[in-house]
Amino acid sequence: MFLSILSSVNKVKCCTRFLSYVQGQAPPDRSDVREYFYYIDSFGQLFLDDTRFKNFTSCYKDPKFLHFFFTRLQANSHNDRPYFAVFPYVSLCGRERNFVRCADVPFVLTRFFDESDRFELCHIPAAILSVQFEPKKLYVKADTGRIYYPIADKFHTGIALIKDAIAERLSSHLIYDDKSDGVPTGIEWKGKIHQLKKDDRIEKAVYEHSRFEFCE
Repeated sequence: MFLSILSSVNKVKCCTRFLSYVQGQAPPDRSDVREYFYYIDSFGQLFLDDTRFKNFTSCYKDPKFLHFFFTRLQANSHNDRPYFAVFPYVSLCGRERNFVRCADVPFVLTRFFDESDRFELCHIPAAILSVQFEPKKLYVKADTGRIYYPIADKFHTGIALIKDAIAERLSSHLIYDDKSDGVPTGIEWKGKIHQLKKDDRIEKAVYEHSRFEFCE
């Protein structure tokens, strides 16, 4: 599936963080395997990593492709290759290895449906895949202020970043107290107050997978 979509892509040599690769290259020991390299931005948009201008016009949009790609995302275990640190994830499709790096976490909640309290995930239409919103499960990372939310265990990281536009709306409902040290203690949502309880599993997943850092 990936191979047919990428068949028209020129194999242009690219360098990411001093790492050189060629889209569609074969590893030295597997001439039958092809390797591709992707990037996911903080808006949940998926690009070929060497795309020069990363914006809405150049990202992948086909729902079936996105669903296929993201549901197969896993940890990059090919640590015999030089891509383990730069591309920590891989999405496998037959003989294709699709290495992935991201601006933060690979999964992003990209749209919110107020009438049903559900999220869209990674620009995959809600009719195909959606995530139920439970206010008490929000997690705010103290050092960045970014908001994350747990997703099903079938998704490798178990957590997703909430896109900025949605996070801004949710932030206006957060509740703080004098002892919270800048971390919200609850959220008022549709007339009800929900306490945000510390969840060690979610916190561990965020600190393990989040790659966002403020630039000095």
